Amino acid sequence: MTITELARLAHVSTSTVSKAFALLPEVSELTRNMIFEVAKANGCFKKFYRSEYPGLVFAVICPELESTYYAAFVSEMQKRLSGYSCEVAVAATGFDAETERRLIEYYRRYNTVDGIILIDGVTDVASNTETPIVTVNCVGGCKGAINVSVDIQNAISSVIEGWVSKGVTDIGFIGDQYTDARLQNLRVALWCASLAEREEYFIKAPGRFEACGYAGALELLKRESLPRAILCAYDRIAVGTIRAFKERGVRVPDDVAVFGVDDAPGSKYGTPSLTSVSHRVDEVCRLAVEGLMAIIKGEDFTSSIDVEPELILRESSQI
Repeated sequence: MTITELARLAHVSTSTVSKAFALLPEVSELTRNMIFEVAKANGCFKKFYRSEYPGLVFAVICPELESTYYAAFVSEMQKRLSGYSCEVAVAATGFDAETERRLIEYYRRYNTVDGIILIDGVTDVASNTETPIVTVNCVGGCKGAINVSVDIQNAISSVIEGWVSKGVTDIGFIGDQYTDARLQNLRVALWCASLAEREEYFIKAPGRFEACGYAGALELLKRESLPRAILCAYDRIAVGTIRAFKERGVRVPDDVAVFGVDDAPGSKYGTPSLTSVSHRVDEVCRLAVEGLMAIIKGEDFTSSIDVEPELILRESSQI
């Protein structure tokens, strides 16, 4: 599509189209918006708009920025995209599906970014839109033009199998209001190991992060007995869990083995060091960004990419 062809479709002169994309005052807002809509409908809006603003701009959308997990993803995405001299806008949904949908529409239709990377999304997205979307670890119908996923189920199941092989039959869980998926991972692992689910050992504690783990451990201590092993939904919960147990004379892993997820930066430095699962953030981000740039350049790309997580065995899970 050339400017002349676009001008013909919009029923204006070529110079009017050029002035509209240059945002010159000679073109009224009404006319400019009309030209922009015709350009978007014909898939050439970014081509002409970016001729005035040559740098690429991408949006990274994730549930929150407070957690180590999402902060690591955002930081790595920014580093990877800056290698292509791109600008990055970051937005958090607060784990709210409607906010996520609204942000996607905002960046697609109004803020005119060149692409979107959606992390842990839940919104059904169209894969053939003018603004390409790459999804990372998303669920259900939330799959963009490229979807990169890390399935940690096998890693969790392997730890559970190791515990079962050493005679462990009671396995608990501590998580927060946003970690139902991780509890489901445990349920699947228990089913595969032919172990009964002990609901009294499954704790959804108040708060987040270390405070959640601390509160969850205190709740477990109110039970008649403790499980022999515990899966914590993520590492910072495990840190709080171990702290509460230590204060009350419960030894990890001698009395209770503990296992976390995410391999947060401090996990290997604790006492004991924490067994965890790495999402291999650097590799996931590399693949997501390379795929996004392939779409932008019109190159071939793989639409579905699976990344194998890394199980890191440390002291806290040893039985």
